Amino acid sequence: MGKRKRYTSEEKIKILREVLEDGKSISAVADAYGVHPNQIMNWRKQLFEGGQQIFQIKRPEISEKAIEKQTKAFEDKLRHKDNVIAELAQELLELKKKYPGLK
Repeated sequence: MGKRKRYTSEEKIKILREVLEDGKSISAVADAYGVHPNQIMNWRKQLFEGGQQIFQIKRPEISEKAIEKQTKAFEDKLRHKDNVIAELAQELLELKKKYPGLK
């Protein structure tokens, strides 16, 4: 049994292009390049699954601003909670002084 042929990404794209753009059948292209038709179908699946990443908008300045905004909101919320806890603790302390029997 011989070694497996390794295909570069350029070769895979060339093979897939013949199927997808030129409209050739998978079996005809598979025979021409000596590839199993299932392999071409797997490459096509990988292409479409990975293609989603190509079209995603990657704007770091927007994501950084969103993260900063979210961080500030969390800090404000935490500060508010700290103030509420401090007020409640103060009220409890005053009640304990007023009613020494409370624990």
